[in-house]
Amino acid sequence: MQKNLMLAVVKVSAAPGVVIKKVPIPKPGKDEVLVKVIYASICGTDIGIYDWIPWAAAHIKPPTIIGHEMVGKVLKVNTKQKTDIKVGDLVSSETHIFCLNCFQCKIKNYHVCENIQLFGIGRDGAYAEYATIPLRTTWKNDPAISIEAMSVQEPLGNAVNAVGKAKVKGKKVLIMGLGPTGLCAGGVARATGAKEVVGVNDEPYRRKLAMKTGWFDRVVDVLDIKEHNSFDTVLEMSGNRLGIEVAFDAVRIAGTIIAFGIPKENISIDWGKYLINKELIIRSVFGRQLWKTWHQTTDLLKSGKVDLSKIITHKFRLKDFDKAMAVMKSRQCGKIILEP
Repeated sequence: MQKNLMLAVVKVSAAPGVVIKKVPIPKPGKDEVLVKVIYASICGTDIGIYDWIPWAAAHIKPPTIIGHEMVGKVLKVNTKQKTDIKVGDLVSSETHIFCLNCFQCKIKNYHVCENIQLFGIGRDGAYAEYATIPLRTTWKNDPAISIEAMSVQEPLGNAVNAVGKAKVKGKKVLIMGLGPTGLCAGGVARATGAKEVVGVNDEPYRRKLAMKTGWFDRVVDVLDIKEHNSFDTVLEMSGNRLGIEVAFDAVRIAGTIIAFGIPKENISIDWGKYLINKELIIRSVFGRQLWKTWHQTTDLLKSGKVDLSKIITHKFRLKDFDKAMAVMKSRQCGKIILEP
């Protein structure tokens, strides 16, 4: 590698695909840290960025180094603030970079900051050999957690937030969509005392993987869901039109739906049939609560109640990102980790 250059995955233009190329190693700005990336993992959002769906087009201004799920070692801390982050620490980045000045930040709803900037989307991210992270969104990892798990805390955190909002203890839970976050939701639901956990996915590979985790009582294809008005809580993690329709049928009267999956199209529902007649509670989830969710995630990993090695199925070198993305899009995988 040439001096002062690094390999990175760059969204270079407003079109499908990425370019893997050498770019300058970044320098940390004021109140930022420079890290050497150890692992980064591929998120479902990255598929939309790769394919350049409308959501991505509305959030990214190329050129941008993508990637937001990561773990790295701190090489430099550029701040005069008091901080417990030091050189050598293993850290991860919270994707939601908050402003500290808006109404939501003032009431400590940092994850829904009105001026939010997204790591690896609105600014350069982690699919690179080095990355810079704002100090305020740098999470110092507990060394008791495996390094691979450190890179997958974000999707687990999403699941922790979703399941926490649903209050699933003693309840019958349906999880629509068994991508990595849906799989994590099964683990969190099991760990937090759900009475029954049922998973739904149209991909046989994902159904088999879900059952291997031991977190689900049963897993079925979406077309095989026969229950109506049966589940206390439905976690809609797929963003799929059919999955959303089935979710509203499957949840019991006065039950709870958690909306997490992002549809690729506008979705319409029968307002009177579902929202009025069924008197449902519908709560949406956008990432993790800072820093409550991260502490809960750490506790689940340290206790062994959730073992992320069960869903990490593939590793690729960063230079082989296109191959990794092809596997990700095939859905013949769980979580995919990249190593620079």
